[in-house]
Formats: sequence, structure tokens, C-alpha cells
Amino acid sequence: MEAVQYKCPACGAGLKFDAEKQDFICEYCDSVFKEEDFFKKDEALKTPSPEKEENREKLENALLYSCPSCGAQIVTDETTAATTCYYCSNPVVLSGRLSGELKPDYIIPFKVDKKNAIEKFKTLCGKKKFLPKNFLAESRLEEIKGVYFPYWYIDCDANGSLNATSRQVKSWVVGDIKYTETTVMGHFRQGKMQVVNMPEAALKSKDRDLMKYVCPFDPSDFVPFSMSYLSGYFAEKRDVETSEVYQQAANNVKSYSAERLKSTINYAGVTVKDSQINVGNFKWKYNLLPVWVLNYKHGEKNYIYALNGQTGSVYGELPVCKKKLGVLFAAVAAASAVLLTLAEVIFL
Repeated sequence: MEAVQYKCPACGAGLKFDAEKQDFICEYCDSVFKEEDFFKKDEALKTPSPEKEENREKLENALLYSCPSCGAQIVTDETTAATTCYYCSNPVVLSGRLSGELKPDYIIPFKVDKKNAIEKFKTLCGKKKFLPKNFLAESRLEEIKGVYFPYWYIDCDANGSLNATSRQVKSWVVGDIKYTETTVMGHFRQGKMQVVNMPEAALKSKDRDLMKYVCPFDPSDFVPFSMSYLSGYFAEKRDVETSEVYQQAANNVKSYSAERLKSTINYAGVTVKDSQINVGNFKWKYNLLPVWVLNYKHGEKNYIYALNGQTGSVYGELPVCKKKLGVLFAAVAAASAVLLTLAEVIFL
């Protein structure tokens, strides 16, 4: 499997995709390039030589690669598709991890750059009063990394019917007598629905839950996949196949369809008696989506901060300094004691 580096044609240094400029930049000579400048290189990687194709399956799960820039060994997980060399810091794309059947259909390039991702993290932390001391150290913030996560995007059709009842209670008083009238009505709804671009995480790792929290993404920014967009970022390849998420996706569509049918009944106290929803005509697209991720440990617990690299929406778990909370509770307890003493004096 090849470890690929997109190099600057002017000076030979490693190129990175710039989220703000939406171009490829060289941080050494400040040259700027367009995605189409690398089209030929990507096409060559899509059609490997017979010898490389023969060994592709054997190498697919290899964990060691040589950096094209400095020759150092790069250690990766089995799902890593793009990374950075620990020794020379140059971006590296592991082409074989995203070739053949594992080649994504579309990608949303990063729209939020690292600087803005860090600023949004600082804003989130600024709203919290009990963070540990030095939690916002610059050295910690520099550990934030841009990762392309794999998702299945699903299109399908749904049609079905629903039986429900509504119950309305009306009361009134005549003289000394209270009257109550209960009206029960039956309702039948039937309809068709098209589902477009429903996401399902295509990764089994611990980051699977995180991948749900950073949704939704705007599909209007999808572009055909090119490995050049991975340069300067990390990326994961999928390890979940359509057969593994089909049932969950079908159940989600059925539940959503039933809720949509129920929402058309404009009466109070609606109870669904039964529903019959059929789903079919599934179409699957394998896409890579951008997320900024910061992992950190406080005490014995691991925390994670994630930011949607397209829309800027934030998900985060933040630790609490027990010492600061202890000071607050002590102050509250002291104030309560004073109030209780005053109350005793007043009531004596």
C-alpha cells in the first residue's frame, strides 16, 4: 500500500488543504494550488499496477508505512487513511486504504480551519466557571486535529398506513351538577415518503457516538472524492458495511414515517393503535465528513470535544474542578449558616 504525499511543485515541501481558502497551500514558499492540479496523480492511484493490485489485499491490514518525505516508519490503526508523520510533521495519505471498493463517493472539504476551531473551543470553555486550572493551555489546544470520518448516506422510499384514536374530554357545570363528555374518534392515515441523505456512522470505534452528535451536515457542499483533500488532515476508512446498518436504518425510517403520519392528525390525545410501514429501494453512498476533535484526560476520565468542520456546530464534554466546587459549596454553606442564625434570632 502506498503512502502518498502531495508535494509543492515549486519547492517540494508537503502541501495542506486550507479550509479558509479552499485551496492547497505550501507553508514554506506560500504557493497556492487548485484541486485539479492533482487530478492526474489521483487517477494514477485509482489504477494501480498489476503487482500492486495483487498484493493489495495482503497489505490492507498492515500497520507500518514509510514516510515519503523523511523515510521514518508511520504507525497507524487499521482504519487510518490519512495522518501526519510524527518526525517531520508532513501530511501523508495512505492511498490503498481508500481505493477500489473502499473509495468514498463524496467528501465535504473542511470549511472551518484550525484557528477558528480553537476559538470556538475557548468560547465554550469561557462559559464554564469550574474548569480545572490551566485547562486552556495552548499546548493542549494545539492537540486538536481535523479528522474525516466515514458515513453511509442513505436514500430510500417508504409507504404505509396508520390507525389511531383521539380522545377529547369536555366538562361543564349546570347548577350543582357537573357534566363530562368524552369523545373518542378513529383515524386512518396513509401515505408515501422519500428519504434522502440519511446519515449512518460507518465506523465501529469509540468515536461512533461522537459522529452522531456532530450531525447534521449540509449535503450541498458534497464534491466528488479526491484524496488530495485529505492532505494535512487525518482520515478514517469505513469498517461498517451496509448489511450491518441496514436494519437500524430501516427501523429509523419506519419510526420517522409513523411519526409523520401521526402528525397529520390534528386532534388532542392521539394514541397509535397500529402501523404498517414498508421501506425499500435503498441506495447507499459512502462519504467522508469533516470533524475537529480534541481528546483530553482529567483524573481518571477521558473527555472529548468535537466541532462540525463544515457548519461549526459544537459538541463537548468538559471536566469540573472539584476544588473550585468545594470552595463554592463552603461559601454557600457559610451563607446558609448566617441566614439560619438570623432566623433563630428573629424567632426567639
